[in-house]
Amino acid sequence: MIVLAIETSGNVCGAAVAIDGALVSSSEIIRDAAHDAFLPEVVNSAIRFADVSMEKIDIVAISAGPGSFTGLRIGASFVKGLAFGGTPRILPVPTLTSLHVAAREVALLSGAQTITSIIPSHRDLYYVVQAPCSDVVHEQAVLVCTAADVEARITPETFVVGPGAKHFTPTPVSGLTRLSARFVAFASWHMLEAGVPCVDVDAFVPQYQQDFIPR
Repeated sequence: MIVLAIETSGNVCGAAVAIDGALVSSSEIIRDAAHDAFLPEVVNSAIRFADVSMEKIDIVAISAGPGSFTGLRIGASFVKGLAFGGTPRILPVPTLTSLHVAAREVALLSGAQTITSIIPSHRDLYYVVQAPCSDVVHEQAVLVCTAADVEARITPETFVVGPGAKHFTPTPVSGLTRLSARFVAFASWHMLEAGVPCVDVDAFVPQYQQDFIPR
């Protein structure tokens, strides 16, 4: 099975290809407001580097949020265009789930009991999911928290990851403080193995969490 993974929910515009659970290519740009211009290019690069064609892609795994409203909208529109005819299938991967899955191995080695995944929102709020390290694919609800609420959830047994980690821990693991299409690809395989279903094009809606407020 060939999975094309896409990440647009933050400042990373990226794509990765995994074949039978193994990552074979990745192409990413870390730049604000670049998604609309560069997403087709990074997707084409990832597919080319993997030496496959778009017709061979079975599933598109898309980072489904929460995150940037504009980034999520661009990613959703692009994926809906790819899957307009019913193939490939769409697998929405919650962005905080991709962080959790990417962090599990390091968190377990560190002796942590839980993983707290944090993404900054606007208005000094944070999107947070806290789940046991033992959860392979967690299904906890996303919380919208103030900084004080986040701090109250962090204990010495908590492994903190995500773009918001630097606000709450002095020594975050650098490779786990940003989003990545590689994380989406890795999480998608765990979700598929756990029986998480794909969705129809018309049924896919990103997890915006909050209403869009123009700045």
